[in-house]
Amino acid sequence: MKKAFKSYLIISVLILIGVLVTLFFILRAQPKLNSPKSITYDALGERFLISNLGNHTIIAMDTEGRLSKVIKKGLNNPRGITMRGQELLVADDDKLHIIDPQAGVILQSVTIDGAKLLNDVAVDELGAIYLTDTDSECIWRLDKQGTNPTRFTSKLMQQPSALFFDKPRRQMFVVSMGQRQPIINFSTKSHEFSIFKDTMYSQLDGIQADDLGRIYFSSRQEQALFMIPQAQNRYILLEKNLKSPADIYWHEPTNELLLPLMQENRILRLVLEDD
Repeated sequence: MKKAFKSYLIISVLILIGVLVTLFFILRAQPKLNSPKSITYDALGERFLISNLGNHTIIAMDTEGRLSKVIKKGLNNPRGITMRGQELLVADDDKLHIIDPQAGVILQSVTIDGAKLLNDVAVDELGAIYLTDTDSECIWRLDKQGTNPTRFTSKLMQQPSALFFDKPRRQMFVVSMGQRQPIINFSTKSHEFSIFKDTMYSQLDGIQADDLGRIYFSSRQEQALFMIPQAQNRYILLEKNLKSPADIYWHEPTNELLLPLMQENRILRLVLEDD
């Protein structure tokens, strides 16, 4: 009787260990936020896409916050991302990747000769691609096919980090990582730089606007998210005590901002007021 009980106990322990080991590997295989840098929305897949700088992947997050894999191979340091139609564009060191997010495959990788640290990516109304290069302190423009790179520089920028296409005025808003950086206008028509608004803030790493014309930007040094209202006459502090706030995405269907927090490994979701 004792021998049978001992055998039963050993078998039970082995089964329990097996279950725990299996559970460990299942949980380990689940995607996690790992220094999330940028976020965009995949309308076809009805999900958000996030660049995970910490483990060199792109993951998806559904509207309930559940995570899934998109692509985990072929990327070095994916930073800025944006959708162009059904294609995902990714800024990655000296490369631009064009990805099919549904299939999870890289369709095209373009190496930009002279690029050092591509940080963010945006698209104009014609489909041309613009990227900030933080270390080369410039903006690159590629045509719709991802070819013919052209470099634009300005002393107004110190380590440009993020950009956002303002379609009505055919311009890019650009922010930079330097000290006390202004918000820059870059005309996609004339390719001229100008100051949109001076700021007293530093290490700006994200910029976005909503349909009311309100502009939002993040500051790593201030650990904060700011808003410039429609009147453009002041700065409003929306959130503070944020660790490494990065790029910003405005989601029109829910009128909310989504802001990756790199050190906290989470996405801040902030529902906006209508006025």
